[in-house]
Amino acid sequence: MLLELRIRDFAIIEELTVAWEPGLNVLTGETGAGKSIIVDAVGALLGDRLGPEVVRAGQQRASVEGIFSLDRHSAAAQPLRELLTSHELLEDDDQLIVAREITRGRSVARLNGRAVALSLLQQVGQHLVDVHGQSQHLSLLRPREHLDYLDRYAGLLDARQRWTISPTARRASSRPA
Repeated sequence: MLLELRIRDFAIIEELTVAWEPGLNVLTGETGAGKSIIVDAVGALLGDRLGPEVVRAGQQRASVEGIFSLDRHSAAAQPLRELLTSHELLEDDDQLIVAREITRGRSVARLNGRAVALSLLQQVGQHLVDVHGQSQHLSLLRPREHLDYLDRYAGLLDARQRWTISPTARRASSRPA
């Protein structure tokens, strides 16, 4: 869950911090109020490609940072924890800090303070937030998510996790003796 979003010099936003609450969070407001810019900032944390046009006029860089909670008891969060662990990025089981800095020349992505490739940020981002909006890609359209939805609805995520072999264990068991 996204706990906090910090935006600095991104598009027309000079500085903004948003603290999110558990459950459904909805951005509403009149046309031109900046809702799309906040959604674009979240997209930056999920690995969206950005150009230098997102840097606020007159500034050299824009930055977006998100603090995410990782429920250590949730089977749904286990694949994300395994991905982070495989890249030695899981320092604290309870939180993940994702940051992007965009300059007029390039962009840098960080997970828990370590620079990472955009492709890894995109992999991690698929586990963090599901943005539902006009013309947005929805997780409902990703077939690999369907089993999670069914198991979550039936209350079987934890049971499935107990019976699933991790990718690390699967690789180890497939090695010749």
